[in-house]
Amino acid sequence: MALKPEQKNRDILRLSNEASNRFTKECIETALLVLMKEKNFNDISITDIVERAGVSRSAYYRNYSSKKDILNKYLQTIVETITDSLDLHKNHHNDFNFWLSVFTRVRTYADEFMILQKAGFDAIILSSINETMVEQISNRDKQVFEKYEMLFWVGAFYNLLREWVIYGMKESNEDMAQIGQKMSMNFSYVGRDEPL
Repeated sequence: MALKPEQKNRDILRLSNEASNRFTKECIETALLVLMKEKNFNDISITDIVERAGVSRSAYYRNYSSKKDILNKYLQTIVETITDSLDLHKNHHNDFNFWLSVFTRVRTYADEFMILQKAGFDAIILSSINETMVEQISNRDKQVFEKYEMLFWVGAFYNLLREWVIYGMKESNEDMAQIGQKMSMNFSYVGRDEPL
């Protein structure tokens, strides 16, 4: 059954509004990150953000409740992008390709990470990662042990990735993938009778 012309027009308008709103959000997020390179986070005003983003105050408040809300939503997007890219290697923490995907994806967000890190948002970054990962577990109706096991791995991943980025990513993605793979394999033997 074909759509009536007015239904097609409404669908096009809805898609156009969604794209426009997505673009507005990207402008606001980018503006805040650029401003954070120039100023202390606490010194950045809403006026600074909307002027840099080229959007109205109403567009800002339609999408965000605060500067922190911008960062939380931006981080959630990054975390979801990274975890989605790892779905190909789910349950293969000992797999080189899993680790290579992690380091390759993280490298693409290194500049943003450094900006947030310098602004003192380390705990917010880790919290955002934890929330995203725990949500995925609860959606699968996992056991309590698996929740805490996931949080353990997230903490280990985060520390490894954080140190790599902070110290300038001198090692290649492939070198870091080998390190991650080896550590993961060694850890899986802890508590067994087999030697490391």
